[in-house]
Amino acid sequence: MIRVEAIVLTAGYTGTGCFVRSVECAVGRKAEVMGKPEPHMFEVLRKRHNLRPERTVMVGDRCNTDILLGSNCGLHTLLVLTGVHQLEDVRHMVDDPALHKQVPQYYLPSLGHLLPLLSS
Repeated sequence: MIRVEAIVLTAGYTGTGCFVRSVECAVGRKAEVMGKPEPHMFEVLRKRHNLRPERTVMVGDRCNTDILLGSNCGLHTLLVLTGVHQLEDVRHMVDDPALHKQVPQYYLPSLGHLLPLLSS
């Protein structure tokens, strides 16, 4: 199996999917995606650091990678609203069963709002 690190799509840039497909065709094998939202990355961390998913929070600003990774791995999920996705995006996802795993359990305006919650 070929391991290919997934790169997050950014507006205006070609996604890695077309390159991955090209390599797959050239070598005649299916690639194994290692980046978000695939759980392999978390499994390595979980084993190495003895993490317990039920006591772990995935914090991110992107629902289709960060939050989906957390959902795929059984983690709690926290969306910070300083990045790609905002509450309006989440509201649309709630109504779409296909996107349900991308809906965070919690959200905060920014990562800076988390510290006071941890100390209380």
